[in-house]
Amino acid sequence: MPGRRRFIRPIRPEIFLAALAMFGWLCAVPAQSQRAGPGRAGNASIYSTDRRFMVSGMTSAENMVLVGRLSEWAHRVEAVTGMPLPMERDQLISVMVQSLSSPDTQILKMQGWDNDRFFQRLVVPGVLRLDGEDLQEAVCWLLLNRYAAAYTPLSLRTGMGAAVPDWLSAGLAQNLQAAIKSRNRDWISRELTEGRMLRLSDVIRQELLPPGRWREKAYAAAAVEFLFPSGDRTVWGALLKAVGTRRHLDAAWLRQNSPALSTGNPETAWRDYLAARSRARTVEAWSDHSLRLEERLLQILNFRPHDMAAGVSADVPPNLFARDLMEYRAEAWMAPVASALSLQVQSLKLGAPPALQDVFSAYTAYFGQLLKPPAEKTSWWRRAKNAPREIRPPDDATWLVALNQLWLRAERAHQEFLERYQTRKRYVDAFDRVEPSELEEAPPAWHDVPRTRLQQAVDEVEQRLSR
Repeated sequence: MPGRRRFIRPIRPEIFLAALAMFGWLCAVPAQSQRAGPGRAGNASIYSTDRRFMVSGMTSAENMVLVGRLSEWAHRVEAVTGMPLPMERDQLISVMVQSLSSPDTQILKMQGWDNDRFFQRLVVPGVLRLDGEDLQEAVCWLLLNRYAAAYTPLSLRTGMGAAVPDWLSAGLAQNLQAAIKSRNRDWISRELTEGRMLRLSDVIRQELLPPGRWREKAYAAAAVEFLFPSGDRTVWGALLKAVGTRRHLDAAWLRQNSPALSTGNPETAWRDYLAARSRARTVEAWSDHSLRLEERLLQILNFRPHDMAAGVSADVPPNLFARDLMEYRAEAWMAPVASALSLQVQSLKLGAPPALQDVFSAYTAYFGQLLKPPAEKTSWWRRAKNAPREIRPPDDATWLVALNQLWLRAERAHQEFLERYQTRKRYVDAFDRVEPSELEEAPPAWHDVPRTRLQQAVDEVEQRLSR
């Protein structure tokens, strides 16, 4: 009512101090111990243990998975640049995952200066529409800009702040995964065979790159590796200082600061580098790291439920296998755990070979079915309200049958992948085995083998002929 005063009851001092202490405790605990309580699974924000990232918008277990992956990428960027990230404890990058997003939703990158503080944000589409490579490129863009912000003078600390070109951030992101490096190397090798090649001058002009997989990003990754040696903090420091002071990274600056362009024609050096890179038989080029990813998959399938969700009863074993979730399908903690495991498996798809991606998809389908319990029974005059395109089993028995079928399908895909992998390795071993030539000397152990009488006679004849 207009003109009516509202009286607010003052907060009791002991309640205020208790709330303040609780807030301080929540800010101090590491990411592994910040779990959402019952009914708040989708509202719990998770901080990384290094206090660099905060992820919100999903369940606490899913946020924990994503924040761990972001921290891993940050450590890899530090290894490439040779410098620690200039982030204080109260400076972090916030990542908000949208619950609903349209098919054309893209990752939104935001940053800016406000009262001499540099803020950065990421708004990403939902888990089902989130692309791992696009997310990694966006994170690298923010981290490189964070380096550049440390070199920005006070007079330029306004507005959005300095930003690296997309060819630099996308190229760095593409080099963080060995499988993606191998894919890009094969791509460029095919283009060189076909007589096509993107000039270095064209690569460094790409200020903006669209999301998705593009040939320009493969050349951007090669350009970053060619121009800026990994771990060379002198070269990377000069680069990020130039970005922070709003210096344009043109051909003249690169010729002056990049060791690869110090002598000779830049385009000739670039062409020779691509040719040598495509011929190099390195671990990244000839190994798809399938067994390493498969080992990560096994580690995910064997999990500790008490560390992933709140409300797990004491009679639940400390270690479970993914198949055991069927037994606990009626428990309240099962859904957030299955959702977190699904997100972890989906994160392995980044750069994985197609055969292994099929295995990941099969396990993801199993976890997805765990999140679709039978529809609640309603009266005959009240129609059940299901989400669009969501088919739920009619009862628990049907749900269990569907879960068993999806699990057997995932196990079968897993076994077939291992069998094909082993067969391919045997073929490679047989193909690469070098047979000793007749002109080569016998190995030392050859003389230790017992000889038959016939062999001894042949040996004597050969010795006479050799004299």
